[in-house]
Amino acid sequence: MAATELTNVGANIYGLGSTSDATNLYESQQTDLTDPEVFINLLIEEMKNQDPLDPMSNQEYVAQLAQLSLVEQTRTINTNLETLQLFQSSINNAQSVSMIGKEVKASGDSFYFDGDGTATLKYQLDEDAATVTIKVYKSDGTLQRTLQLGSQESGEQTAEWDGANNDGSPLDAGNYTFAVTATDAEGNAVTASTYLTGRVTGIVFKDGVPYMQIGSQEVTMGDILEIFEGN
Repeated sequence: MAATELTNVGANIYGLGSTSDATNLYESQQTDLTDPEVFINLLIEEMKNQDPLDPMSNQEYVAQLAQLSLVEQTRTINTNLETLQLFQSSINNAQSVSMIGKEVKASGDSFYFDGDGTATLKYQLDEDAATVTIKVYKSDGTLQRTLQLGSQESGEQTAEWDGANNDGSPLDAGNYTFAVTATDAEGNAVTASTYLTGRVTGIVFKDGVPYMQIGSQEVTMGDILEIFEGN
């Protein structure tokens, strides 16, 4: 139904004197034209006020009723989806809480350096590598240290960072990230993925999403790679 027709019909439904009054009503009250009751009222008024010399065809009535049916189905689907999302959210929350106390391996490239000693960086190589390079960044993304390592076999690997930058100056405690690149003997890139391990000590919720606390880091359920029973 066109906007002009809606305002004409609206004037009759609400006893308004003109289509401009109807337009003002729709704009001020934002009438929901997808509401089945409003839709039916509009259709009835349209039938009552149609030109008797040029009445609406049966096909047009059927088309508008089909539109109403589609609107109703859409509203029902949306309601069901909202219910399903709430149900899924409650399941995810319950699963997350059950993770407390478990040892996990999770995807992640961030870590906390306490400013003393060294930090262990963990990563996995998909293939044997001839060269491995690790770059350590501050939380603001500035490069602090580049570690050039020799050849390493495929599988889980670790590297120790002494907490110093490329000039040898010790860095302050704080959050850092690291990235690993590797190549094989022919110079082709080898896939390297970073991860962290630790015990889940708590759960925090942000915008309805549960995050598991592992030390000072937070990961989602989707980041978990392996789960072990805590000691």
